[in-house]
Amino acid sequence: MSSEAIFGIIIASVIILSFVSKLLPKRRPKEKHFKCARCGAVSHHTERTIEAWRNNKTKFFCPACHAKWLQSKPPQFSRGRGSAGSGCLGIVVFFAFIPLAGYLLVRAYA
Repeated sequence: MSSEAIFGIIIASVIILSFVSKLLPKRRPKEKHFKCARCGAVSHHTERTIEAWRNNKTKFFCPACHAKWLQSKPPQFSRGRGSAGSGCLGIVVFFAFIPLAGYLLVRAYA
């Protein structure tokens, strides 16, 4: 098997594995509740606190304390949902590799 074919297989397997990893369930904390680090209230985990847990944070804040914190910060400090993790670079790289993979496959089998 030629090196171009091996390279094409590697690229295809990386793309397939990235799609499969998106389908798998993400980790979640074992506890359903947490104690707010600011006011001490017991609160349910939200998507925001679960994502913080995934990023190895140990202090969580209830929605009320988080809202107070957001109000105390300047407007440019807080980002909107669309700017974080939008995935534009991944899409561009994916579409850039399609012609390259096609070229390598044609060369391998021609």
